[in-house]
Amino acid sequence: MNAPAPIPTRVTAMLGIRYPILVAPMFLVSTPELLLAVAEAGAIAAIPSLNFRTHEAFAAFLEAFPDRPFGVNLILKDNPRLKEDLDAVVRRRVPLVITSLGDPGPVVERVKAYGGRVFADVVGLRHAKKAAERGVDALIAVAAGAGGHAGTVSPFVLAPWLAEATGLPVVAAGGLATGRQLLAALALSDAGYFGTRFIATPESGADDAYKRMLIEATPEDVVYTAEVTGVPANFLASSLARFRQGGKPWKEVYSAGHSVAFVREVVPARTLVWRIAEEYHRAKAALP
Repeated sequence: MNAPAPIPTRVTAMLGIRYPILVAPMFLVSTPELLLAVAEAGAIAAIPSLNFRTHEAFAAFLEAFPDRPFGVNLILKDNPRLKEDLDAVVRRRVPLVITSLGDPGPVVERVKAYGGRVFADVVGLRHAKKAAERGVDALIAVAAGAGGHAGTVSPFVLAPWLAEATGLPVVAAGGLATGRQLLAALALSDAGYFGTRFIATPESGADDAYKRMLIEATPEDVVYTAEVTGVPANFLASSLARFRQGGKPWKEVYSAGHSVAFVREVVPARTLVWRIAEEYHRAKAALP
């Protein structure tokens, strides 16, 4: 399969990528291999700094990663490694920093000083306005149906609502897995945020049991609960049962969004990016 035609948006121009496909930073799932495969396909993926057990391991990853578009997710609240991890991000001049759970202002100041971009993930208007005031380049509208920590507002509402209120580019998150859904997202925003679908790739850090559970699951198997981390998030029901019997949070509890409806096989990340882009073009051409 050859690379599909580009899909230009404000976000692709901002990040220097071919397709407005952002692969979300997933705790214990995102890997350097996944980031590289997505970048070489023309999209961009991010990894949580806390996927690395130590700051030294994170810094070594940054130094070794090639000159490709990629992102890093920094948790801003209750993160004892934030300062040293941010220092390493600045030294490496990471192209994209995604902030979560806190005031992005200090990150914005340091990242934009070297020409990097800062996107803030938000679940509602109040935090979106605060992030906009602090100077972020774009918002990630984490709507109902997203894997992991998610909001409760429909993605058909949240993304265009935040865009209208702030004037910023918005990335729509919540239930995206296919090119048709990317087309719908681009009617309302500037890019699509894909997470769950990319767990079922050879490059992800998920174990085989996790991937099989995703393939077998339906959206009705996804449970929205705060019992795992204290913050409401979406998980697969069968893994929650294991957690309730003493399993470890995150490691043995499998996060997933409603897009499990369209996870039917394990596909290499490059193939998946191109498949989504090709499906987008076919869906767009088929519109009345």
